[in-house]
Order: sequence, then structure tokens, then C-alpha cells
Amino acid sequence: MPRQNLLERLVRVEHGEWPRLAVAFFYFFFLLGGYFMLRPLRGAVAADNSEILHWLYTATFVTMLAIVPIFGFVVSRFRRSRFIPGFYLFFITHLLLFAWAFDGDATPQWIQRAFYVWLSVFNLFVVSVFWSFMADIFRPGQAQRLFGFIMAGGSIGAIIAPSVTKAVIPAFGSTGVMISASISLLVATLLAVYLGRHSTQRKDEQPARIIGGSIWEGATHVFKSEYLLYACLLMLLHNLVSTFLFNGLAVLVDQNIVGFDARTTFFSHVDQAVQVLAFLFQFFITSRLVSYLGMSRTLSLVPLLLAGGFMILGSSMGLVLFAAVQVAQRSLNYGVIGPAKEMLFTVVDRETRYKSKNFIDTAVYRGSDVTASWIFKGLTGAGFSLAQIAWIYVPVLGLWGFGAWRLGKLYNTMRANLTQDGNADHAGFQDVPPDSRITSEEKTH
Repeated sequence: MPRQNLLERLVRVEHGEWPRLAVAFFYFFFLLGGYFMLRPLRGAVAADNSEILHWLYTATFVTMLAIVPIFGFVVSRFRRSRFIPGFYLFFITHLLLFAWAFDGDATPQWIQRAFYVWLSVFNLFVVSVFWSFMADIFRPGQAQRLFGFIMAGGSIGAIIAPSVTKAVIPAFGSTGVMISASISLLVATLLAVYLGRHSTQRKDEQPARIIGGSIWEGATHVFKSEYLLYACLLMLLHNLVSTFLFNGLAVLVDQNIVGFDARTTFFSHVDQAVQVLAFLFQFFITSRLVSYLGMSRTLSLVPLLLAGGFMILGSSMGLVLFAAVQVAQRSLNYGVIGPAKEMLFTVVDRETRYKSKNFIDTAVYRGSDVTASWIFKGLTGAGFSLAQIAWIYVPVLGLWGFGAWRLGKLYNTMRANLTQDGNADHAGFQDVPPDSRITSEEKTH
């Protein structure tokens, strides 16, 4: 069998899709590569500030509240071809300023904390814009087949990036890492410009036009939509779990590992393990999982698996075991939940993708982070051990699983309606699994 045919069978790509798919793949490769060069620095800062992480989460949330209206204004007034590269260049400029101010262990604490908040904001906004862009140029059927492969590009970049950090930091320190990340992000920006200029527009929309509307419409649309409210609920429950794992690991690292560089190296190893597993899911499993299991079962799978991990933590606690559960949670999030979540936004209108999705990915995400961090601080302050908290979160994972199932059913309904309206990629809908077929009963909800 020819090599290209074999690859097409693995990726499930159709004729004429390769050019855009390849550019999107490398775009995400350099985008996430730049971020994951920086993430070990964020982990080291978190370990150094484990006692006040809830305040750093709060500062991040307040920053998000200030930025979301500005983002809504920009989206409402500027064309995609301008605001996407301009947005990326805005963050690259700030990163270069941090590169000038950062100096490893000698960096003032307020600069370290500012960097933590900035990187948290950077991650959410930059990645959210990327996936809004992808949903803008790929139809729902294409998304089901191709988004897992595109995310694999990001995972490969994320796998390589921590090695770059470990190689650069002994010789050039934090400044060298930040400059390397800036170069990677600049390449991603150039690819975004190319993709925007050479992409075929979706037949149901004109993505290059100005979106318009109020800067607050992203928030108002969320509260009017059962579909979006369920998406917010799942984000809250997911963050209750992920924040516990992040904060708990920061506490254990602070207790067991000494030194900024040693902690950075530890988090680099964790990040690489996460991304290797995520890559395997994204490249070989995710699209087939959605096709064979359906969206409802796929979204419910992760919390059910994590419930088993939390039961293990409740029975036996330690740094390595805790890190292993976090690796499992993050790899399943990146490898399964991430692509599935982005598919959810291919069945909504363009304004929802750029405004409501960004509101959910930023303000709601960070708001739930704050809630989760203060709950963690309250539980530990009340004397609960990490093992006891793990048992408390098992019912939370059960509720997450139920909400995920319901959201998947709503997605199936909206996807079927989109197909009937003639706006979907009909070829991509030919392999819809039995689970996602819409019954008369489901249409009434």
C-alpha cells in the first residue's frame, strides 16, 4: 500500500483537505510548542508560591474579567485577518518584556507572580482563538475527522518543548527559554496569516467578515442556551478536579524537591509524559472513539476513568502516584476531552464561536479555577488531607459524567438539525455512530 494512502487511512483525510490540514497541524505545533517551553517555569513558580496559589488564581480571574470586554470589542470591530495575528503579536511583545525582567532564582517575587498570571491568561486566550479559527474554516464533519490530528500537531510541539527548556535553561536561564518561545510563537503567527489568506470559506458562512455586535453578547448568549450552560457546568466540574491535582502536586513538590531548576526539571518530565500519551490518543484514537462510541459516551469516559484514579489516591498517597494521576488526567483532557470539546462548537453559529466560546474558555474557565482553588484552600485549611479530598471528589466525577452525557445528546440534536438545514459537511456525516442518531424523544428536549 502506498505511504500516502496508509497515512490517509490513519488520519481519515479526504481529497483536497491536505493543504489546510498540514498548515493547521504546524500552526498548532509551534503555538503549543511555545507555550510548553514556558509551562515548566509556571510549575516552578507555583511550587515556590504553593501557600498563596488561590490568590494567584484570583488575580488571574480578575485579569480575565478586565480583558474579556476588550477582546469582545476587538472581535466586534476588526476582521479575522487583522485581529488574530495582532492578538498573537500582543502576547509575544509582553513575553519579550518578561524575558528582559526574569533572572531565575534572583527574579523578584512580584515578577514571578505576574508571569504566572500572564501565562495563565496567555494560554486561555491564545488557544481559544486558535480553535475558534479552526471551527471557522472546517465544517462539522471535517472537525470530527481532523481535529484529533490537528491536536496531535500541538502535542508533538508540546512533547519537544520541555526538552528545549531543559537544554536552554542551564546555559541561558529563563531569558533564553522565553526568547525561544517567542520565536516559536512568531512562526505560529505567520502560519495563521497564511492559513487565513488561503483557506476556503465555509459554504454556510463568510468567516472573513466583521462579526459585529455588542462586546457583552458572548456572555448573554451563554445564559440563554441550555447547550452552552451544560458546557459551562462541565468546565466547572473539570476544573474542580484538575485544580485539585495541580495544587496538590505543587504542595507535594514543595515538600519533596528543593530548588527552582530542580522543580522546573520535574515539571518538564511531567509535561512530556502528558503530551506523549495525549499524542497517542489524538493521532490514533480520538476521532475513532467519537465515531464508534458517539459524543455522549466519549465525553463521559474521562470522568469515569478518573474516578478510579481518585479512589487509588484516597487509599495511597505519594508524590509519584499523585503525579501519575495528574498525567492521566491531563493526557485524557488533551487527548480526548479537548478534541471532543472543540467539536461541540462546530454546530453553533460564528458569533457564538468567537464570542460565547471565548467567554466560556476565559472568564468561565478562570472563574471556575478560582472557585476550585478556594475550595481546595478551604478543605486543606479545615484539616483535610490530600487523600481525604480525593475521596470527596469521587461524587464530583460522577456528576461530571452525567453532565457530559447530557451535553453529548444536545450536540447530537444540534448536529442533526444543521445537517437537515444543508449547512454541514454531508460527507462527514455518513459515518455517524448509532449512539448519535436522533430519536423523536430526543428532539423534544
